[in-house]
Amino acid sequence: MSSAATPPSFSTAEVAQRLGVSAPTVQRWVDQGYIKAWKTVGGHRRIDAASVESFLASQQLQAVARPAGKTPARPGPSVLVVDDNPDDRDLLSAVVEATLPDAAIQVVENGFQALVAIGQVTPDILLTDVVMPHMNGLEMLRELRQARTPGPRAIVVVTSLGPERLAALGGLPAGVGLVHKPVAPDGLAAALRACLEPPKINE
Repeated sequence: MSSAATPPSFSTAEVAQRLGVSAPTVQRWVDQGYIKAWKTVGGHRRIDAASVESFLASQQLQAVARPAGKTPARPGPSVLVVDDNPDDRDLLSAVVEATLPDAAIQVVENGFQALVAIGQVTPDILLTDVVMPHMNGLEMLRELRQARTPGPRAIVVVTSLGPERLAALGGLPAGVGLVHKPVAPDGLAAALRACLEPPKINE
């Protein structure tokens, strides 16, 4: 009797390119059981193709595109909002809409969905919470730095954590804006407007 056919599979690098994330990110998802994989006799990791497509579909289905306001004459900035709390997502999105009326907003509920969304289309601004299940916001930002695709133009972290707790989680990356919860709309609006300011050039 012939052995069962090997199911279609990809290498780690191929999956990383397919999802627009880094190879270490793919390996992490495999280790955590989100994507199925096995090793060949030669010790090479192969990743189940159906598992990859299922994972990608599940993350994309939960990402919601929210174009804000009327269709602008000139395309506005794209903003990705990442927060596992639906009330906080609504608040953050509302402030973005009020501050940047011509922005196109996409909301997702965790770091996994954010990495997949950014791997497909990089937003101009990433607005993210820190405390989220499975992968916190700072872990997501570190994974993003290793990704194959360019990162967002600007990143703003929104959190209720204090400096010591943020430091314990690895600290904020350089150049990342910080807004504390509970969110003051005026403070978040100022941070969003700062994201669109041209970089200062030292004379």
